[in-house]
Amino acid sequence: MDDTTLPPSTLSTQPATTAAAPPAHVAAPGGSLSRRLLLLTVIFVMLAEVMIYLPSASRFRMEYFQARIELANLAILALVAAPDAMVSEELEDDLLRGVGARVVAQRHADSRALILTDRQPLSAAMDSFNLNDWHWWTAIMDAVATVSGNVQPFIRVIGSPPNNPDNVIEVVLPTAPLVQEARAFSVRIFWLSLVISGFTASLVYLSLRWLLVRPMQRLTRSIVGFRAAPEDVRQIITVSGRSDELGLAERELRSMQHDLRQALTQRGRLAQLGVAVSKISHDLRNMLASAQLVSDRLAASDDPTVRQTVPRLVDSLDRAIALCAQTLRYGKAEERPPQPEPVALYRLIEDVAAAMALHDRNDIAWKNRVPPGLLVHADPDQLYRVMMNLLRNAVQAMPPTASTGGEIRINAAELENQVAIEIADTGTGLSEAARLHLFEPFRGGAREGGTGLGLAIARELIRGHGGELELARTGPLGTTFRILLAQPDKN
Repeated sequence: MDDTTLPPSTLSTQPATTAAAPPAHVAAPGGSLSRRLLLLTVIFVMLAEVMIYLPSASRFRMEYFQARIELANLAILALVAAPDAMVSEELEDDLLRGVGARVVAQRHADSRALILTDRQPLSAAMDSFNLNDWHWWTAIMDAVATVSGNVQPFIRVIGSPPNNPDNVIEVVLPTAPLVQEARAFSVRIFWLSLVISGFTASLVYLSLRWLLVRPMQRLTRSIVGFRAAPEDVRQIITVSGRSDELGLAERELRSMQHDLRQALTQRGRLAQLGVAVSKISHDLRNMLASAQLVSDRLAASDDPTVRQTVPRLVDSLDRAIALCAQTLRYGKAEERPPQPEPVALYRLIEDVAAAMALHDRNDIAWKNRVPPGLLVHADPDQLYRVMMNLLRNAVQAMPPTASTGGEIRINAAELENQVAIEIADTGTGLSEAARLHLFEPFRGGAREGGTGLGLAIARELIRGHGGELELARTGPLGTTFRILLAQPDKN
């Protein structure tokens, strides 16, 4: 604890507001996560099958052409084995039907060209494909055109048999059989893809439903049920013990529900307490009014000591009656807003010290180091209550068995557009449990057995002035609270 000048401090003094929760809605059966997951899985698997189908259709088309080249090579060998490489027209037609071609030709560097033809006229416009020189993208586009039927009636295919790559064989094929077989291949691939996608989608759906959808439904049911009946402990989710992200969500939800249920229970108790306090304040105000009449009679006494003491007693009774009236208004949600006015801070603190008899105590050194001319813009009654609560806490913080007397001192300094006030004591300091909920009613008592209402009320009153009450420091050497009281701009 020291007596140095107060350091400037910038704090956010406006509490965060919480928006009202939107009404809960239950997902419609048709739009449930399970149905969407199943549908998306089927669609994605089908898309994957389409990506597989395109190169497969291209490969089917090339294998079809390669098979015709090999059959054409066998037909050429039969032609070579014939005398003078000549066959009858009937045998030539049979060889061409075996190949499925209209024309078969072979070219070789060491021999003359050999040709088989059905002697029927051919269309001049035909497609062409070279098995020895092709690109995958053109092959895929040609396969799509074949399945769609957007091809010429005939196609010229050039290739070499696997066992004799030096021979170049050309065949002219009608495209109608190719289109028919390509479509039959596509139908088989479609049904196979549909079966695979359905099977895969079912496995993925069941796996994700077990791993994700069911836990999410548990979370949703718990949230909806807790929102409908937060006081019912059965609505708090039961943690499954999972170690993944959903397990973390369950544990966090359970912790949040537990804390929220405690907060709601505490609010209910506070509401009941408010009613009880209002009734007590009503009767207490009547009792204090009677005591005020007695003090008025004492004021007429000729005893100098009585005449000196009575004004303080009257002031205390007036403040107590005013506090009872404010408590009654607060119970009706009609708390009076602060009515700031210039207040001599030194004088107000001295009045509080006199009411607490700090000047008359031998075990506590009282030091009011507020500049005598310092004026603050505040509600005098509410500021009086704040200082009363803080000084009472400071007195109670003193160790009862201390060998030397304690000390309470108040410093104040003007900062930019605010006044900083520090209330320091040389007590034993605050415990970790007290610091954790310092300004929470019934949870943040600064001492054992305290309710925490004094600090909670003081902070609420200071925040009502647009200021802030904070714990500056605490430890074995004492505790210091700091008030940052906003002041109007002098410019």
